Amino acid sequence: MNASWTALHVQGTIPDADPEALERNLELARSLGADVFSLPDDEVAASIIRYARIKKATALVIGKTGNGNAAFRGKRSVMDAILRESGDLDVIVLRGKNPVPHRRRLAVARIVARPRDLIIAFLAVLGVTLLGFLAQPALGYRSVSILYLLVIICLPFACGRTAVIAGAVLSALLWNYLFVPPKFTFGIDSLEDLLMFTAFFLAAFMGGFLTSRVREKEAALALRERRTALLYGFTRALTRGRGIEEIVALGSVYIGEYLGADIAIWMKNDNGKLDLDRVLGAAEGTPPGVLPGALAQTCFAANEVIENGEGLLYLPLGAPDSVIGVIGVAGRDGKAFSGEGRELVSTLTGNIALALERELLAASNEAHKLVDESARLSRVLLNHVSHELRTPLTTIKGSVSGLVDGSVDDDPELRSALLAETLKAADTLNTLVENLLSMSRLETGSLRPRPERTYVAELLGAAQASLASELSGRDLQLDPVCADAEFEVDPVLMVQVFRNLIRNYAAYTPSDSRLTIEARIEEDSIHLRFSDNGPGVPERELASLFDTFYRGSNSTSHQGCGLGLSICRGIVEAHGGTINARTADGGGLTVTVILPRKP
Repeated sequence: MNASWTALHVQGTIPDADPEALERNLELARSLGADVFSLPDDEVAASIIRYARIKKATALVIGKTGNGNAAFRGKRSVMDAILRESGDLDVIVLRGKNPVPHRRRLAVARIVARPRDLIIAFLAVLGVTLLGFLAQPALGYRSVSILYLLVIICLPFACGRTAVIAGAVLSALLWNYLFVPPKFTFGIDSLEDLLMFTAFFLAAFMGGFLTSRVREKEAALALRERRTALLYGFTRALTRGRGIEEIVALGSVYIGEYLGADIAIWMKNDNGKLDLDRVLGAAEGTPPGVLPGALAQTCFAANEVIENGEGLLYLPLGAPDSVIGVIGVAGRDGKAFSGEGRELVSTLTGNIALALERELLAASNEAHKLVDESARLSRVLLNHVSHELRTPLTTIKGSVSGLVDGSVDDDPELRSALLAETLKAADTLNTLVENLLSMSRLETGSLRPRPERTYVAELLGAAQASLASELSGRDLQLDPVCADAEFEVDPVLMVQVFRNLIRNYAAYTPSDSRLTIEARIEEDSIHLRFSDNGPGVPERELASLFDTFYRGSNSTSHQGCGLGLSICRGIVEAHGGTINARTADGGGLTVTVILPRKP
C-alpha cells in the first residue's frame, strides 16, 4: 500500500500479567515499519479517535473485543465506542487469535498496591484517629468525619489509587466503630448517623477515587511533556550535529542522561558488511564490555531487534529494507528495558538512524558533486588543451612545409624567420606540457619539493632568460635586494613559478608597460612582489585569479588555458608559503609571494 501507519498503545488497557505479549506486538509493528506510540489515558476509545484525527488517519484497524459485563454497567465496549465515534474514518475490525483478558484478571491486576502506599495511608488515617480523640470533646463526633474526609482528599498526593480507596474504607469503619454511638460497635442507632455514615463513606470513596484519577492524569501529562521536551531537544541537537562522530556523541549523552545506558554503533562499510573493528559510541574505539560485537553481527544479518533480557538491546539502523548499521544499548543497572523505557529507546535510536542516514546521503551527494566537477574539469581541460595545441602545431606544420619544399632556400631571411617561428611554437608546446604535468602532480599529491639554498636573483635570471623573446623590448626592473636575498626552495619548481608570473605580465600588458620585482626579507620569511602598471584585473575577479582553468575577462584575445597561476599557487603552498593578488596603487596588478626562508 506504501502508506505510513502507526501502532497505538493506550496504556492501562492490557493487564500487567502479560507485558511480554505487549512488547512482542509492539516490536513486531516496529519491524514491519510502523511508528509506535504509547498514550496514557483511561478513555481508550476517545483517545484512539482523538489521536487518529490529529494524525489525519484514513482508516483504523482494531481487534474485536467482547462486552464482558460492560452492558450490565451501562458502558459500551471499546470496539462499540470506536464504531460509534469514528465518523468518516474507515474502521476495520479483526477477530483476535487470543481471547480478551477476563475482567476478573484485569481487576485483580489493578487492585495491587505498593506496600509503601498502604503504610502511608494507614499512618495517615491512624494520625487523624488520634487527633479525633483529642478534638471530639470540642467538635463533636460528627465533625471528626470532616477530618477523615480531608485526609482522604489529600492522600492521592502521596499514594496510589488502591491505597486511597483502602484509606477511605478504613476511615469510614474507624469513624463508625470509635466515634459514632454506640461506640466500639458497628451498629448505628440514629437514622441521622446512618445517613451521615453513608454520605461520608460515599464522599470519601468517590473523592479519593476522583482525586487519584486527576493525579494520575497529571502525572501522565507531565511524563508526556517531559518526553516531548526530550525528543524536541534531541531532534534539534541532531539537526545541528555535523558528522557521524558528533551525532553519535550527542546520542550517547542523551541516552546516558535520560535512560542510564551506554551505546555503541557499528556502521556498514563500503562492501556492504558490518564493520566490527570500528565502534562509535561512549567508549570510542572500544565497545563497552557488555556490548559484544557478535550479537551486533547477528542483528545486522537478521535485520531484527535482539534482546537478552539483561538490559542489552541491539537495534538495526535504517529502513526495513536497507540497514546502514546496528546500535547496541546497554542499561547500566543490568535490567531489561520495558514499557516507557523500551519505547523511548526505540524513538531515540530511530532519530539517531535518521540523522546518520542524512549524513551518509550528504556525503554521497558530495561525492557525486566531486565526480561531476571532475568530469566537467576534464571536458574543460580537453577543450582548452586541444585549442592551445592547434595553434603551435599549425605554426610548426606551416613553417616546416615551407622549409621542406625548398621555396625558401634562396631567401636566408625568410628561412631564419620560419625557423624562429618553429622554435617559438615548440617552446609554447613545451610550456603547455610542463604546466599539464605540474597540474597532474599537484592534484595527485606527488609533487615533492627538494629544497636547496639559492639566491632569488639567480632563479629570476633563469626565468627571464627562458622568456627572452617574449620580453624583448620590455621594461623589467629588479630590486637590488634580490641580488643578496637567499632562501631554501626547489630551484626547478620556483623557476617555473617566476616564469609563469613573468609570462603573464608579458601576455596581458601593453608593450610599453613596466614590471617591478621587489624583495623584502623578514626574520623567517621572504616577500617577493611582482608589480606592473598595465590594465590590471577587475576587483571582482581577484578571488578567482588562482583557480584552475580560470581566465579573466581581458584574456579572450590571448592564448592560454588558465593553468599558470593555479600552478604557481600549488607550488608555493607546497613550499609552505602563500600567494595573493591585489590591484596596484597606481593601477595594474601586484602579485605577492611569501615563502619561508627555511622549509
